[in-house]
Amino acid sequence: MEKMSLERVVLTEDQITDMVQRVAAEINAATSDDDTVFVGIMKGAYIWMADLMRAMNRNVELDYIDVSSYSGASSTGVVTIERDLKIDITNKTVVVLDEVVDTGLTLSFIKQEFIKRGAKRVLLAVATDKRTTVGPDDIQIDFTGAQVPDEFLVGYGMDYNNNYRNLSHVAVLKLEQD
Repeated sequence: MEKMSLERVVLTEDQITDMVQRVAAEINAATSDDDTVFVGIMKGAYIWMADLMRAMNRNVELDYIDVSSYSGASSTGVVTIERDLKIDITNKTVVVLDEVVDTGLTLSFIKQEFIKRGAKRVLLAVATDKRTTVGPDDIQIDFTGAQVPDEFLVGYGMDYNNNYRNLSHVAVLKLEQD
């Protein structure tokens, strides 16, 4: 039987508020002349997406895609689309929103998929980046809220088996075996 506890907070609610305002300003500046669509990767991106939408100083379209690549705490290495977009992204700037990047597999898959579908350009905006190094072949993130430790994080949309998403901060989850 697993016991779970929150080990420590790595992003406070105030730090998250500040990062949302900063990233929204960066996205506004980079896409001000474009027909822009926000696409959130569900389920985790919904809080990040809602906060960014409210912080934007102009109208943007919104949709989401539901993909799976995790089983519990481990990546399966395969991305599967569970729910696809409902709007046409042809000739639009797409800002893909995700709550965390660790391997970059999902974001890389989605970026390539949206380019194939005719997006004018695809930008990536993550709330947190767990990567300790980024090589030339790794996915490049256009807008990053915060660098965080490469540990199992929960809160602000991040979960463990659909638990802890609702935390207003980001914390390290400690798993202990009985």
